[in-house]
Amino acid sequence: MLRHMMLVALLALGVACDDGPTAPSSGLILTCPAAVGVQTTDAAAPVTYPDPVATGGVAPVTTSCAPASGSAFPVGTTAVSCQATDARGQTATCRTTVTVVRLPTLQQTRFLAFGDSITAGEVTVPVSPTREAPPVLSLVVVPSASYPSQLLPLLQGRYATQSGQIVVVNEGKPGESVVASVPRLGQLLANGSHEVLLLLDGYNDLLGFGAAAIPRVARALDDMARDARARGLAVYLAQLTPPIPGRQRSIPDQVIRQMNDEIRVIAAGEGAVLVDLYAPLSTDVTRFIGVDGLHPTEAGYQRMAEVFYARIRETLEVR
Repeated sequence: MLRHMMLVALLALGVACDDGPTAPSSGLILTCPAAVGVQTTDAAAPVTYPDPVATGGVAPVTTSCAPASGSAFPVGTTAVSCQATDARGQTATCRTTVTVVRLPTLQQTRFLAFGDSITAGEVTVPVSPTREAPPVLSLVVVPSASYPSQLLPLLQGRYATQSGQIVVVNEGKPGESVVASVPRLGQLLANGSHEVLLLLDGYNDLLGFGAAAIPRVARALDDMARDARARGLAVYLAQLTPPIPGRQRSIPDQVIRQMNDEIRVIAAGEGAVLVDLYAPLSTDVTRFIGVDGLHPTEAGYQRMAEVFYARIRETLEVR
């Protein structure tokens, strides 16, 4: 009886009754590394992140994370779960994230812009020798104003990792008919290393012969698109820009619309990307088309570059 009472008293005082001392309990806490972000041009990227930090617990403490540091992480945000376990079996967990951002890239980078004066970048400048004389229009090629020249920095700006590879060659030739365009393009394609054809042509034939030239222009555009496709190029076939009716070098709007209908059919038949230049420039035709009623202004060429750029992004950017 006395022995029993003594035992109860010892237990009440917290005195251990086993053969040796026991270490006091200590909580285990696990802290994950900060969220990690990386960039890549691929669909996934290997990502290394710091180990989580465990505090407290009874040594030794082991930690592990999944997916593990150094794993290939896909584009997007991936949750990483980490766990710590100490010698007494206590566990603690934490979470972080790895975000992989895919940098935009192009499937092809070598562009050939082909056509007539509206590809070359010709602008019209009114010249009036006297107040009584009718205005005389001077045509001047301004290469820096052309849509190919303004397209290049747009592409290089978005596809920065490929900026040194992106080339936009301007092969616009003022005054050329489509009959001469077909063999000239063939020679350029045979002698070059182009990957993409930006084709805008036919103005001179329509300017000289009106609606009667539509079949001839259509055949030439079809031949050029087919030739480029056969050589492995991606083809972007552009519809003609709107005119300002009644000006000195203007093509009737109805003729432009009929030609654009033909171009739409050709693009579909040849598997080309259709580039609608008519609608975007029609929103402010007096701003985008020059005083002759035919050639775009510098603002018009900039708008054309933006339209080509948008179509290239939609169709050539790696997804």
